[in-house]
Amino acid sequence: MKTSNGPIGLFDSGVGGLTVARAIARKLPKESIIYFGDTAHLPFGEKSSDAIKTFSLKICQHLIKNGAKAIVIACNSASSVAFDYLQERINVPIFNVIDPLIDELQKLKPKGIGVWGTHATINSQVYKHKLEKSLPGTPTYSLATPLLVPLIEENHLNGEITESIIQYYLQESKINNIDHLVLACTHYPLIASQISKHLDMRITLLRTPKIVADWMAIELDNLGLLNKEESAVNHSFEVSDYTETFKKISRIFFGDGIILQEQNIWKSTDSV
Repeated sequence: MKTSNGPIGLFDSGVGGLTVARAIARKLPKESIIYFGDTAHLPFGEKSSDAIKTFSLKICQHLIKNGAKAIVIACNSASSVAFDYLQERINVPIFNVIDPLIDELQKLKPKGIGVWGTHATINSQVYKHKLEKSLPGTPTYSLATPLLVPLIEENHLNGEITESIIQYYLQESKINNIDHLVLACTHYPLIASQISKHLDMRITLLRTPKIVADWMAIELDNLGLLNKEESAVNHSFEVSDYTETFKKISRIFFGDGIILQEQNIWKSTDSV
């Protein structure tokens, strides 16, 4: 049984999940975080469903072994195809980044919804199915935007290349039919300001990190897992393949004090 003073575990294929980690750290300043970026298998969005499930389970086992009291799948691709699979196989509460967004959209009552995500997320049709159920009759326009993740992982957060790719995807989107755009990849908030400046004022850009952090505060409180002690906060950041680019981007979120460690969990056969 996990205690309330353990860390919150988060994982993604790369730096994108750090957007969620920072939002949770701000919302819940008493909580420690253990983050795992599976850079050896980046990007998840271009992998098969079976591969994503295998990677995700191994990461969850690693996070639990290191004391995680709850886990956030800080990745839309893994949330789309592996959430139910993981729920059946791990022994701590696990959360995805999709349900909080669906809940937020229900409150906003949009007239038309655009969804940008990886191939894995869009092909799973998870947003389409969940939105049809929660907001019946509301048109949804989904678009796979696979060029954005490698762009962000290479630290091209602005400039001509970024601008041209964003403009290309906006031309491919049925932008005139929506009033809300969902960035259904945790990497995309890193270029949200660049996307926003190309959008009409009537279009609301949903920011995943804050929405997920607010959701987690409520859910952990309901489960009695919020840390009530005045203990030292200790954040831990790990990657399966160390890169200087990851280190540079991670400092955008957590400053120069961040200690990034490489953990090749694929050599281990430990299980929960």
